[in-house]
Amino acid sequence: MDKIKPINFKNLKKLFNEMNNEKCMLGLALIKELEFMKKALNKLKKELTDKGVVTEMSQGKYSIERANPALTQYNSMIKNYQSTVKQINDLLPKDSMDSYDDFDNDDL
Repeated sequence: MDKIKPINFKNLKKLFNEMNNEKCMLGLALIKELEFMKKALNKLKKELTDKGVVTEMSQGKYSIERANPALTQYNSMIKNYQSTVKQINDLLPKDSMDSYDDFDNDDL
């Protein structure tokens, strides 16, 4: 099972701490949310890999196939994850991005 490519959160937090401006606190808060989403996405991805994107649901005497509820959650959260990555990228000074290649849109 493929996991989302690891982001070096320690180095990313260090960059924001060095900024020491109003963007610092916002960036650190976004990183915290990104860490949470990464863990949740990996759990959802594992469930989808283990159980599939279509699951069987009992309806009394019969059962029906339906989309795995984890699929909807995963699709929604991956969009939020990508948006948060972009927000963090936009907060970082352009000169820091030249020397910091551990965090870009390829991390998705």
